Amino acid sequence: MISVMHVIDSGGPGGAETIFLQTATGLDQSRFRSIAVVGHEGWLSEQLETRGIGPHIAPAKGSFNVRYLSRLLCLARRHKIDVIVAHLYGSAVYASLAGVILSTPVVSVLHGQTDIPHSDRFISLKSAIVRKWSRKVVFVSERLQDHLAPRLGLTRSQCVVVPNGVDTGVFSPRPDRSLRVELTLPDDAVLVGAIGNIRSPKAYDVLLRAAHLIVNRSPRLHFVIAGDCANTLGDELAELCRKLDIDDHVTFLGLRSDIARILNNLDIFVLSSRTEGFSIACVEAMACGVPVIATRSGGPEEILEGEAGILVPTGDPAAIADALERVVSSRDLASTLAATALRRVHQEYSLGKMLSRYEALLASVARARQSRTGDSEPAAQSRDE
Repeated sequence: MISVMHVIDSGGPGGAETIFLQTATGLDQSRFRSIAVVGHEGWLSEQLETRGIGPHIAPAKGSFNVRYLSRLLCLARRHKIDVIVAHLYGSAVYASLAGVILSTPVVSVLHGQTDIPHSDRFISLKSAIVRKWSRKVVFVSERLQDHLAPRLGLTRSQCVVVPNGVDTGVFSPRPDRSLRVELTLPDDAVLVGAIGNIRSPKAYDVLLRAAHLIVNRSPRLHFVIAGDCANTLGDELAELCRKLDIDDHVTFLGLRSDIARILNNLDIFVLSSRTEGFSIACVEAMACGVPVIATRSGGPEEILEGEAGILVPTGDPAAIADALERVVSSRDLASTLAATALRRVHQEYSLGKMLSRYEALLASVARARQSRTGDSEPAAQSRDE
């Protein structure tokens, strides 16, 4: 049995937090024993509780939080941890310090280009800590690895790419019309949707400007955005809708727990991001059989390989509007995109495949540690071995 401590300094909801939840609760329980450490109470801690893991809450605010490091050390010793898995850069720094103190291997998981800030007075020191004391650094896409590995000065042997996966039992094609009823839209409305909390990298302003360009040509289109919008940027986007006179064509759904249902109501999914390490929402839409239009923002270029969707430049509302018009005007194109995307998800981006990759990695790291320490207890084998 391999004991794994999963660490993240946030509390969600979000893409990194979703992968944290899936790995902390989804590893084969006959081979792995997991404990979870999260930054604060909220969505993630509630989801962990629901799935049978009582999380440890450890606030990590501050440029160097000695209390947080001490908490990680205490938990790792108490639970006799074999491997620490840290999600996001801040957690990776502290986990790497804990790992070297305890002689416990650390696997750091980086989810996006914004994980590593460009302006940080300790950036060189933090990079050195992760580089020296993370046994492996996982990137969720090849492009993210190409972007971040040189900044951290990582060797090729330290780097591993493990694409995110989605639960195809939850996210699967189940066509639904209930959102149109909820929003009192006509039955022939064409629903275009985006999923993700309102943050600057999501570039929802670009999506709204694309909506402004196309609703005059295609007035049946209605845009929905599902994600936390209770912030200053959310207010600014609502004001932009008013200025563009598209209020009647846009609905901010707020934070929702029924994402699979929302996706199955969509005719088209749009990802307008400026930067994406991967994009779980994009894959969830593909798994639901929804045609995808996405920007060339990092992860989507890999996800949509083989014409599984339409790629457009970042920051280009006209390109998004043109792509929307292509899909709306061609039922054959929409069907082809959806079918190709669905096959690609099942081949490359299922939850089971992601968990198998993590299990193989953690088993390998644990075995390497045991060979150095002379531990006689055999390491667990991954489900792929």
